[in-house]
Amino acid sequence: WVGERLLPLGAVVGEMGVSKDIPKYPCIYPNPSFTEVTKNFRTDDYKIIAMATLASMPYGYIAGTSRLPQMRVPSMVMAGIIGLHGGFFIAYQQSGGRLMGRLANDNEVKELMTSK
Repeated sequence: WVGERLLPLGAVVGEMGVSKDIPKYPCIYPNPSFTEVTKNFRTDDYKIIAMATLASMPYGYIAGTSRLPQMRVPSMVMAGIIGLHGGFFIAYQQSGGRLMGRLANDNEVKELMTSK
């Protein structure tokens, strides 16, 4: 047993997400958790989520219209769900990048570094 999971004999266990590059900005959390990243969402991140969701819905409606008109609304809903996930992933990547010092993080440094 290695790290709560059974691995084959001779398996090499490495760390996931280890970067050898030096961050350009101050690093707040080198390995932030899911909760830390989502708590760090800015208003712009929520705008990205909303825009990705709303932009994908008309596409789903039009795609559902092409063959079966009764598929318009379900196709639109599914496209909205996909857009929601895509927007969340982009926002998550932006927020995580700011916490790890990969993106400009002046606001986070002022808020989080002074509270430590």
